[in-house]
Amino acid sequence: MRFKPWYLLNIVILLIWGCNNKQETTSIQIIPEPLSIEQRNDGAFVINNKLIVQLSDSSMLPAVSLLKDITQKDIELHWSYENEADFVFQINPELKSLSHEGYILDISSKQVLIQSAGAEGLFYAVQSIRQLLPASLDSNTHLSLPSCRITDQPRFGWRGMHLDVSRHFMPITFIKSYIDYLAMHKLNVFHWHLVDGIGWRIEIKSHPELTNVGAWRKVKPGLKPWQEFEVWREGDSEEKYGGYYTQDEIREVVAYAAAKHITVIPEIELPGHSEVVFQCYPHLACRNTEGQHQKNTGVYCASNPKSYQLLEDVLAEVLELFPSDYIHIGGDEVNKKHWKECPDCQKMMKQNAYDAHELQSHFINHFDTWLKNKNRRLIGWHEILEGQLSPSATVMFWASEKQVKEYLEKGHPTVLTTGSHLYFDHYQSMSKHEPIAFGGNAPLKKVYDYEPIPSDIESQYANLVMGVQANIWTEYMPNEEQVEYMMFPRIAALAEIAWQQKDAKDWEHFRNKMDVMLDRYNTLGVNYAHSALRPEIKFEFLAQSQQMKVTIDTELKTQVYYTIDNSEPVQNGSIAYKEPFLLDASATIKAIAVKNGKVCGETEVKDAILHKAAGAEVTLNCQPTDKYSANGPYTLVDTEFGGNKWGNGKWLGILNHDFEAILNLKESKDIQSVQLSCVEATGAGIFYPVSFEVFISDDGKEYTKAGKWQLDKTYQKPWSADVNHRILSVEFDKTSTQYVKVKAIYPHINDMGVFLFIDEVMVE
Repeated sequence: MRFKPWYLLNIVILLIWGCNNKQETTSIQIIPEPLSIEQRNDGAFVINNKLIVQLSDSSMLPAVSLLKDITQKDIELHWSYENEADFVFQINPELKSLSHEGYILDISSKQVLIQSAGAEGLFYAVQSIRQLLPASLDSNTHLSLPSCRITDQPRFGWRGMHLDVSRHFMPITFIKSYIDYLAMHKLNVFHWHLVDGIGWRIEIKSHPELTNVGAWRKVKPGLKPWQEFEVWREGDSEEKYGGYYTQDEIREVVAYAAAKHITVIPEIELPGHSEVVFQCYPHLACRNTEGQHQKNTGVYCASNPKSYQLLEDVLAEVLELFPSDYIHIGGDEVNKKHWKECPDCQKMMKQNAYDAHELQSHFINHFDTWLKNKNRRLIGWHEILEGQLSPSATVMFWASEKQVKEYLEKGHPTVLTTGSHLYFDHYQSMSKHEPIAFGGNAPLKKVYDYEPIPSDIESQYANLVMGVQANIWTEYMPNEEQVEYMMFPRIAALAEIAWQQKDAKDWEHFRNKMDVMLDRYNTLGVNYAHSALRPEIKFEFLAQSQQMKVTIDTELKTQVYYTIDNSEPVQNGSIAYKEPFLLDASATIKAIAVKNGKVCGETEVKDAILHKAAGAEVTLNCQPTDKYSANGPYTLVDTEFGGNKWGNGKWLGILNHDFEAILNLKESKDIQSVQLSCVEATGAGIFYPVSFEVFISDDGKEYTKAGKWQLDKTYQKPWSADVNHRILSVEFDKTSTQYVKVKAIYPHINDMGVFLFIDEVMVE
């Protein structure tokens, strides 16, 4: 399957249909939003218990099969023109301007006419019909469709979801459900991450050790799967974990996806992220100057012909299983250290005048050429651009939104899986009740608001964007229920990004549509996250009045009830939130959300701390990194805490440097304690300070030490994946002062970067 950027619309289509795109209707709410909806008042089409369906060729059968599934009615097929047909499917070449995935759905009281330039568009038209019917129905439900004309086409040709099954294996039954979820949202690419450092999930008959050994790992209590990873071998006493897909199972999945117009893109990692391979074949790792195999860093020896031969053997079988035009080869986060220490790799680099990046390109370009000779295309994560990448290679970009333009201007066809918005392993809300996630913060509205193509980029580079994709990495998703939790409802926002034309999105309209979509998820039994229904309590310090403004919002529509007296909020018995309110002193805010008469999730609790440094002038004597700079120095006195989510944009992150700040309280105040709010996530390189000192001054020039806090532990490997929040406190005799200087010392750890993360300095 070859993908093209369909987002350049035919001007005539925009002029004719664009004006209808924003019509608000009560009965027609479709996700993703169609290009245009024209609702008529000439009577609904009644769906009888037996439907006559007209079609002309077998390519239409997937759409007809879907129609039967969603209506639960008997279907009588007619392969020639039938004036009395209830549903008419037509391939209309004149609709090529809508692409093969676009369609026109024309519903009258007498007949439903579905037209498209391709079978894909007919299928997506039926997916839209699904959303014109009740969320819950059975064979006895009276069904009708509103009279309307829907014209539709997708913005992007690549609309994908990724799933990592290496870290946690997912059964075939769930893989099929996953594909169903994609199809329901008009997504057309399933990126199957079959191979990574701690698990090989695809049967390779020429190298059976890859699954006989590489598909299973030892379970080590108290450690995450990637910590002290070892394969499980016959005779080992430890519990084993894992699994793999046979080639027959993979063929079954590929065929199942094809019937729903979804292309399955396999990923086979190279030259890095392959630790499991070297536990099967240690001879493929680099050697040192003594001829001994080096420590397993998961990177193939680039000078060893056997590395290339193994991967060619693997890919040859992969090509037999996957008919996709693109084959994903990974290529990210390659540790080049051992290449620099391997005599054979050094010799190869010298002969070819390579540096380590160019040696990586040599490896990648070898397989780009190999795949081209097999009439396939190579795609890899954007790190494959290091060195001199083949011009024909395609890039999958996963970094920050801020870097999209920079990478597009390198001139390669690109799929955007932008990590700041489209990594669905990131948190969905600020709530402490969220299950542990990898980090970052990508709530529903942030995902929905994402515009993939930078506004200031030249069209020649914008045209390189093939589409968008969300990624699900399963470090913290041990089962399919948790995958669903992280996938839903954000997949609905992804669908709108991928399908709707630029500047056509409307958040309030989307919120309305999500009420019905959540009902559909309930009917399907999907374990969707309630994150978008959780109350988010926000504080804003008002310097002029010395008060705190409290706002309580939910992303999707609910009724919120709250208390400020530390009592538990209850429906109809507590204060119904209508608008922001003010606090004159510290308080504990508790809130619940109610939808359809039911409380959504747990009570949200947040302390409003109106301390004496709130709104103070701050001089920051250290430089936070750009990525973790929050609201600059004011972050320390804005009364808004980051909680236990270090990637939510509310923290100052200081890398490899002590933290120091001076707070000007603007007038002399009596104080007796200073507190520092910080977070620890050692697995992400974030540590508590080893000490925290407080100094006070009347003039901001001469300072006196008021007290010191000392860390009561030392850090020892392995680092933990847990996230801990702590408020460090220095107390002293009451004293009057205007200036407070705080200094926190970071732990010096050999051969690694160390962050201090701080979000508030409280003075009492």
